[in-house]
Amino acid sequence: MTFARSFARWRRTRDSRLLGWGMPALLGCVTWLVVGICLLAWKPWETRTRYANIAAAALAHKDFETARVATQRLLALGVEPRQKHLFDLALALGGLGKDKDAVSLLSNIAPIDKPGYLPAHLFVAQTLLAKTNVTMQEIGAAERHLKHVVQLDPQSIAANDLLGRVYVRRGRWELAEKHLSEVVSTKPDTALLLAAVFKAQGDNLAARSWAERAARYHREKVEASKLDLPASRLAWADALAMAEDYSAALLVLEEGWRQFQNKAYLSPMGEVCAIWVDVMARRNPQDLTSRITLIQRGLECAPQNETLLRHLISLTHLQGPEAATARDMLTSMLAQGKATAILHFALGVDAWQHGRLAEARQQLALAYDAAPHLPYVANNLAMILLVGDKPDLPQALAIIESVLEKYPDNPSFRDTRGQILARSGRPQEAIADLEYALPSLSSKRATHAALAQAYRALGLREMASNHEVLAKGSP
Repeated sequence: MTFARSFARWRRTRDSRLLGWGMPALLGCVTWLVVGICLLAWKPWETRTRYANIAAAALAHKDFETARVATQRLLALGVEPRQKHLFDLALALGGLGKDKDAVSLLSNIAPIDKPGYLPAHLFVAQTLLAKTNVTMQEIGAAERHLKHVVQLDPQSIAANDLLGRVYVRRGRWELAEKHLSEVVSTKPDTALLLAAVFKAQGDNLAARSWAERAARYHREKVEASKLDLPASRLAWADALAMAEDYSAALLVLEEGWRQFQNKAYLSPMGEVCAIWVDVMARRNPQDLTSRITLIQRGLECAPQNETLLRHLISLTHLQGPEAATARDMLTSMLAQGKATAILHFALGVDAWQHGRLAEARQQLALAYDAAPHLPYVANNLAMILLVGDKPDLPQALAIIESVLEKYPDNPSFRDTRGQILARSGRPQEAIADLEYALPSLSSKRATHAALAQAYRALGLREMASNHEVLAKGSP
């Protein structure tokens, strides 16, 4: 007998109403059967792995809300390692702007007073040191976290590198050397930092050796690439300068500027010239020709480099026979067409300081004509046009305005414009410039006098009197 016939006979002998009444029980049995099958098929580790993968992918794509939910599910399931999931949750909360909750979690898994979860310690230290205006207290906290990392993993490249840099910043040279030496084979770019550490300790031989090693590393990177690599080129130049090969350092930067017109090379070119001039002034003070030529080159690249400007002004401060020799040499070089703008500037400042105002005005005007892009030349010309029996206020104002278009926040240039405006009968505008400049100036006498003049023109006698008193007492 077939199953179909048996089932048909069974159905004919049964009351169909009983089947309907038994449906709830039948459905219940089916439901429990399905649940049982699911329970047998369920693999807890697959669920945990799925949540872990979701959390990792969400953090990588900065989907912090998904990462938060996934990590909280993992924590609720008791998945180990718990510290890792707490760390991921802290990252997710930080990404969602819940900084207080994130910091609380990080403090729990990476306490400052003892080792905790290594990645959390490293993350806290990196975050502290990446701040723009990091305080000494924050540097100290970062150091303690990094020391915990090294305690947990003495070979940690990231921690040793950062600790070395922290100790360089704090001038603790032996500790800096210890930690940087741990990583230099893996991170060759730290060779330059090691050179600086040895130089600071007075070990010039080791400093030169590490500088040459750094120069080779960065030169190979630059020469192997067809693209501009400013970080490597700048490090290459720094290494050459540390090895006292200043001409090569300058050439490396000039080549980068020539090829890529990247303005990032201009200020370092001026800095290399400044260091080189310093060395020249110590080793061969009689070679004024080379120094002036180098000053000119440096100021063309970095017109506000204070070291170069100080050397330039020092040429006009020489006394006795040296002063006469310097002026004769400046005049001779000028006649030969060498470093024209800088020579006119130096001779103009010298004439101004010796009371020869007409000559000073003429020399500074020539300097400005030859190099209007040098802001301090323009500033000094504007000042010389301001003084004397026949001041040329419109010309002085036009010159300083051209400078302030490029350097609007420079206190010295704002002071110059303020003094010109005060003399030009524009007291309100003059006060704005003069008060902006006043706190940053080393010599304040002329500024206080100009402020007194401006306030008196506005009828504010008390303010004018205060500045007159300050002008008499200022350096």
